Amino acid sequence: MYVRTDRHVHQFNLGWKLALVEKGLAGMSLLETYNAERLPVISEMLDMTTAILNHAMKTGNTANQRSPIVFMLGIHCRFSSIVLDEFATQVERKSINAYGMLDENHLEAGDRAPDAPKLLHVQTGESDVRTLFGIYRPWYHTVLIFAPSPIDATPILAALEPCDKSVVRSAVILPSSSLATPFVTPADLVLVDQEGHAYSAYLVEAGQTKVFVIRPDGVIGAVVHGAEGVKKYFSRIFRDM
Repeated sequence: MYVRTDRHVHQFNLGWKLALVEKGLAGMSLLETYNAERLPVISEMLDMTTAILNHAMKTGNTANQRSPIVFMLGIHCRFSSIVLDEFATQVERKSINAYGMLDENHLEAGDRAPDAPKLLHVQTGESDVRTLFGIYRPWYHTVLIFAPSPIDATPILAALEPCDKSVVRSAVILPSSSLATPFVTPADLVLVDQEGHAYSAYLVEAGQTKVFVIRPDGVIGAVVHGAEGVKKYFSRIFRDM
């Protein structure tokens, strides 16, 4: 099961990059990042499985003693040249190991984006409950803007205006203290984090503005402070940014 999960993740990794290049929205250099993100995973997987085999042959013990790491839920590409994290220190960014344990107290660009339930959609008179996984799609980037109010998200939304709407979508995530009333905003979605699940999963503090760009393959492409960071990330992806 864990091998199939890994394969699907990397199929999406290649798929969204091929799609952007085919549409003329990204240069051929984007395709080179597939191998750069994939090869460390392959290398470490082979080292890990070889060690398991050698141990079994040496001890004669073929019982399943796999570490939770082998299930690959902690696979990341923090080392990738196209991810951007304005909150991670240089020491944190040095790590090239592609495997890791899931850590609810640490999250950075290159990690898999976590889910969060019970987000109330408030916009244009609509009102329904969403999950974050329910809004992500494999054909567009989703820009999550955690902001105290819609006004605080305005500069970031303005920075997204040049982006093709078919490949970039935006969602403003407001804290639970916000009124669940419709807002007039250029954002594709406005969500109130009713029970704080999203703020907790993404380690965002109350009153803080923090932006996460979720790639089509479910990886966090960027964690930035605001509009300039968003522009910098997409300049690594799109041809005309």
